[in-house]
Amino acid sequence: MARRLRVEKIGYYHIINRGVAKNTIFYDRQDFIKFLEICNEASDEYGFKIFSYCLMNNHYHLLLKTNQKNLSILMQKINSRYSIYFNHKYKRVGPLWQGRFKSWFVYDEIYLQTLVKYIEYNPIKANITKIIGKYEWAMSSRKNIEFSMLNFELLDKIKLDKDFSEKEQKKLDEFLAKKIEIKENKLIIKDKKELKEYFKIYDKEKAIFEAVKDGYTQSAIASYLNLSYVSISKRLKTYKQKLKLFEKLKQKGLLWSYSKDMKYNENLTIEHTLKYGDFDDIILAIKLFGKRKVKTIWQKTMQDDKRFIKLNVMIARVFFDMNVDGDYFKRLKNGRLEKLKLLAS
Repeated sequence: MARRLRVEKIGYYHIINRGVAKNTIFYDRQDFIKFLEICNEASDEYGFKIFSYCLMNNHYHLLLKTNQKNLSILMQKINSRYSIYFNHKYKRVGPLWQGRFKSWFVYDEIYLQTLVKYIEYNPIKANITKIIGKYEWAMSSRKNIEFSMLNFELLDKIKLDKDFSEKEQKKLDEFLAKKIEIKENKLIIKDKKELKEYFKIYDKEKAIFEAVKDGYTQSAIASYLNLSYVSISKRLKTYKQKLKLFEKLKQKGLLWSYSKDMKYNENLTIEHTLKYGDFDDIILAIKLFGKRKVKTIWQKTMQDDKRFIKLNVMIARVFFDMNVDGDYFKRLKNGRLEKLKLLAS
């Protein structure tokens, strides 16, 4: 399934990215400095400024302002260059980042000062320090002012001697709860549905997927459902694999009798995987949907279809441990055909 396009508009963005599996991405002083150097080089190349940052051991926050519609490319440059440096230094392979970076377009400058304070407050929340400005790898420490990308305009307006209050958190939550779209170059701001609404409309897997797509964190969903983060992550991964299998069938033209614009359908995905997918696809379908579900769909839609006798023998023997041969399927009455005959008579 295609990813939702990011907002690409000139202005302020709050960026977050984490290490894969929440692993450490900054081990020593050299790592922190290297990341800032890479950001500074990208700033010279792509023309953005950073108004706040906080680099924690396993994630980072940036508040930057773009002068062109180039957020995706500049962040790709920063993340990929640091990943190359990190993997080379620590002799590791594989992805460094948990996934695509998260970004929020700051459409209302009222939130900017609150957002800066929130970013700078991270080391206090993590019990690293008790005072904003004392953590070396936050912009408020002012220990890295040699970088030309840094703009202290917003920091200079904020009183950093006070804690990040509940009122400020609520204000920020209201901002993050907005859903932003751009249509015909116009910014459209909508209120996100409450989490409970997703679970009224969809089954649990799809509800989790839609909520995450609309900006809810997996942690927030886990808290709402009283489940672990790992459980939510597994359900989300499973649903994405189901969508990927469905899209594979569509791209191969195996859903030829249905509209190209049709949305994901669980039963249809199972049926067409059994009929037209390859061996690995069938194994994956059983893993994703469960043997009982797959067998039920097979019995309802396929086992009495005389076009698939050889395939049915293989499926029955290999996947459902049935000791049958072709004659077994030849004797079965085709339920769909019988219904059509009744309708025609």
